[in-house]
Amino acid sequence: MSYDKKYWRTIGIALLPALGVSVAVVLVGGLFNVSESAVNRISQLLFFPIFLAACYYVNDRQSETKT
Repeated sequence: MSYDKKYWRTIGIALLPALGVSVAVVLVGGLFNVSESAVNRISQLLFFPIFLAACYYVNDRQSETKT
């Protein structure tokens, strides 16, 4: 199975906000002395929906500019 550059670009760009929010949750959780297990779980729960939303947004924007 081969993927084109558009696919990999979408995945790469979509990872940025998902990872950014995960890091921000960990930092804010540490700032407010929330238990590490709770912070990790919240970070994990937020990662996937943000990643999917960013994939959808980037893919929609790329197809909009191509036409």
